[in-house]
Amino acid sequence: MPVQGSAGDEVKGSELKELQGLFKIVSEGKRIWEATFDAIVDPVLIVSRKFEIERANLAAAQALGLHVRDLIGKTCHRTFAGRDDPCPGCPLTAGLDSFSLQRNRLKPFADGREYLASAYPIRGKRGEDLGLAVLQYQDLSTIRKLEEQLLQNEKMVAMGLFASGIAHDINNPLSGVLAFAQLAMKDLDPESPTYKDLKEIEGSALRCKKIVENLLLFARPAPLHDRIPVDLGILVQRVLPSLKVQWGDLAYSLHAKLTPLTEVPVNEGKLEQVFTNLLTNAFQALDGGGEIRIRGGEDSQSVFIEIEDTGRGISAKNLRRIFDPYFTTKGRGGTGLGLPICYNIVREHGGRIDVQSREGKGSCFRVIIPKGGKDEAANPGS
Repeated sequence: MPVQGSAGDEVKGSELKELQGLFKIVSEGKRIWEATFDAIVDPVLIVSRKFEIERANLAAAQALGLHVRDLIGKTCHRTFAGRDDPCPGCPLTAGLDSFSLQRNRLKPFADGREYLASAYPIRGKRGEDLGLAVLQYQDLSTIRKLEEQLLQNEKMVAMGLFASGIAHDINNPLSGVLAFAQLAMKDLDPESPTYKDLKEIEGSALRCKKIVENLLLFARPAPLHDRIPVDLGILVQRVLPSLKVQWGDLAYSLHAKLTPLTEVPVNEGKLEQVFTNLLTNAFQALDGGGEIRIRGGEDSQSVFIEIEDTGRGISAKNLRRIFDPYFTTKGRGGTGLGLPICYNIVREHGGRIDVQSREGKGSCFRVIIPKGGKDEAANPGS
């Protein structure tokens, strides 16, 4: 006959189930904590008083291009900033000494990254000092970039309102000057001094007319009904032939990698104008010769075209101003309206233009257009 279990066995079984339940709760809590830790978009480290990394989230690993396990046990200043000594302005020691939240702006890293670091000391169960703190790094370069984009958008809106009023006021009398000059030339000998003077007036009036037309571009958003789904690579291919003819005497090489891209809703004429302007600038930057590379790509949110040259590049001082109306480094040969117009056209489509440049090394302009059109362009992909 089977032996009946004792009361002690029943107690042990109950305790085992309770322990299993507690283990499940702890495991689930650990899983949720780790998921929450890794969901934080800023780099976060748990660091000891000796600046050794105890834990790191995915954002920290991704910022460094490493796996999380490669960070454990390393010093934060060596791994994160490439320094032998603690970063100037690091709030870790002050936070642990005062046992309070400390926040400080770190000295910019050698690669240009700039962070606001916050140190949160960790207490034990009884409130004791564990010699550990949570270090959070907030990327100030990203915030500054957003602020600059917002400021530039505000400039362009103000410029559009100003341009709309000025252009209409100038256009009518300018058309009169041009018409009377052309009418007077009809009855004159082309070799006469008066004809030549009138021809100069006509040329000046036409240049003014072109400037007025450019000003009006600031105040004319691309109508939604003029937008059709287009592969941006096809628009680039349309403008290349005429540019190749125009710059045929220049010693250059051009490499275009334009695989089929997802079609996005755009005003074809205006986007062609953007690519024509950017490519013209690239050719002009080559001076005696060099290389131009064109590449298309996309992610889940947006499509982009990159135009890169190996020309003279843009100084850091001028890079912040290239989209400002009337700013030019071309002397009398430039109006300072080309890039601002490009910026405005792309902005009308809900996109943006990113620029990277080094003086003497060349420039890379990336035109980014969201796949969903303007309504889904709050944060176009890069």
